[in-house]
Amino acid sequence: MSYLVFARKWRPQSFEEVLSQDHVTITLKNAIDTNRIGHAYLLTGPRGVGKTTTARILAKALNCEKGPTSSPCQQCDSCRSITAGNHLDVREIDGASNRGIDQIRDLREKARYATASGKYKIYIIDEVHMLTNEAFNALLKILEEPPESVVFIFATTQPRKVPDTILSRCQRFDFRRIPVSDMSEYLKSEAASEGINLDNTALSLICRASGGSLRDALSLMDQLVSFTGNDIKGEEVLKLFGMVKTELLADITSSILAGNTAAAIDHVSGALAEGYSVDELLDALIIFLRNLLLITTGAQNSLGDVPESERRFLMKLAKNLPDLAVLNILRIFSNAAVEVKRSNLPRVTLETAVMTASKLSRIFSIKDLPPVAEKVAQSCIQAEQETLPEEELADTESDSPSVLNEQPSAEAAADNETIEEVGVSSEVDSADDENDEEKEKETSREILGLFDAV
Repeated sequence: MSYLVFARKWRPQSFEEVLSQDHVTITLKNAIDTNRIGHAYLLTGPRGVGKTTTARILAKALNCEKGPTSSPCQQCDSCRSITAGNHLDVREIDGASNRGIDQIRDLREKARYATASGKYKIYIIDEVHMLTNEAFNALLKILEEPPESVVFIFATTQPRKVPDTILSRCQRFDFRRIPVSDMSEYLKSEAASEGINLDNTALSLICRASGGSLRDALSLMDQLVSFTGNDIKGEEVLKLFGMVKTELLADITSSILAGNTAAAIDHVSGALAEGYSVDELLDALIIFLRNLLLITTGAQNSLGDVPESERRFLMKLAKNLPDLAVLNILRIFSNAAVEVKRSNLPRVTLETAVMTASKLSRIFSIKDLPPVAEKVAQSCIQAEQETLPEEELADTESDSPSVLNEQPSAEAAADNETIEEVGVSSEVDSADDENDEEKEKETSREILGLFDAV
């Protein structure tokens, strides 16, 4: 017998085996047990989460010789033929290659005939959103009032492309991505049954690379077994799939946070020399910075898919680090990721982003403001204090008229001089201060340039 990949070998054969889709399987089981079987179902969700598998199990449950039953026996001829894909009354149609009106007309004509051996004639149309508008329109009448023994099961990853007229005639079930915890337990148990040893780092990396798709995770495991044998380590996962090493990402990030531009660019050059592309390095940096931002903000519960080895680096970097500093860097690299896709020199774009991030990674206090901003702040303070002598003088006049004849104190005179200086400087500057004014303008332009870079 030919070799079966893990995605086919470990495919669920009953509702109980479908992973993390209880809201779908329980509803379908109850519908079968209470004889509330619909004539059309729409299964939607991301790839590799069990849509087509659930459609086959539903077909098996309806046509089992002991059924309709929510627990097909898996032993009768009907169950075995559906599992093998050669049952006469269960047709699986690819919506991408059978998308025209002629194919739907043919389906509509054949649906009127009686079943060959089973209780129901079942049509499973995968990627149904690929049908043309004319094909959807031809399907409407039979979908609304099908023959008594016909059940349609549609599967799609893009339900928004399915017309509302079709959606309103179906019971819709939305499949969800497989949680990391459920996927980890499943992969570990199935790998143990095959004699495959997975360490925790390798398991976390496989789950992260799968993006919530169990089929993708099983395909990755097939590759890893061919690459390393039955003993899979985290380093081998990084090597096979070209993932950027956590140590390298931590070095680049720490250099940026320290404001060491030269070291950060050297680390980037070393990463590119190892064979990583600019896109791969940028994507890995953005994910790493996102995880670092979550730790600095205290949202560590969202890091369930992060390996423990990476968490140690993140915790070390996050010590006494303000979340705003990480947010600034993350914004710079997110914008750079967009620019890289349309740039003829992606490496220059990446290096420019690294330089900008290293310059803007620190948080300044009011005392550290540039001279222009500091002078503006002082002028605002003086303007607020300008009314205070008048109020005090008014209070003094009401209390004691003799105070008017007294000479102003040295402090009052100083305050008056300060007020006059502020008023004069706001209208026109003297010739002696022209050089200072030019320096202030230059400083202002530099500050605005930095903020534009952000």
